[in-house]
Amino acid sequence: MVHTDFMLSLIHVMQKARAAGFRISVVNSKASIVAIGRNLAVKAGRETRAEWLLFLDSDMIFPAETIERLMSHGRDVVGATYPRKILPLAFIGNRLDGVPFSLADKGVIEATRMPAGCLLIKRDIFDRMQEPFFRCGYDEKSGEILGEDFWFSDRVRALGYSLWCDMELSRHVEHIGSYRFNLHK
Repeated sequence: MVHTDFMLSLIHVMQKARAAGFRISVVNSKASIVAIGRNLAVKAGRETRAEWLLFLDSDMIFPAETIERLMSHGRDVVGATYPRKILPLAFIGNRLDGVPFSLADKGVIEATRMPAGCLLIKRDIFDRMQEPFFRCGYDEKSGEILGEDFWFSDRVRALGYSLWCDMELSRHVEHIGSYRFNLHK
């Protein structure tokens, strides 16, 4: 299923990026497991010889200038954070000091872990990694199961790369979820 609001965001992003001179290809990877879908997208991106891969999940809404904004930072891995789809609402990921992202954060800040639903990655990073690029994992320190994006974040940092979060863009990225509406409770 593709949300209408996601598709409208994607159309606007592509129109704006093409008008700015970017050459863009869209890859749609289908898998019931997110990590598998991301790995398929990386494979397709590498086959097209893309210099950059931008992950935009189908449950996201993002501004038309997302590509230009992320590219302007000149970082190998940069993206936006967004709220989890559970209450209480909180941004996904952490700053370099381990503190969760917050509305008080400004500018482009270094991160330890980033969500991958709006994440720009230089293709060269995948050339330095062994497959799979994404998979779920386990954090021995915290005892937490890691989503494929946090597992990827840890691998990227282990290779010596930095992760960056554009907090201004993050204020305009939305995560589409479901909510049960009722009047009987």
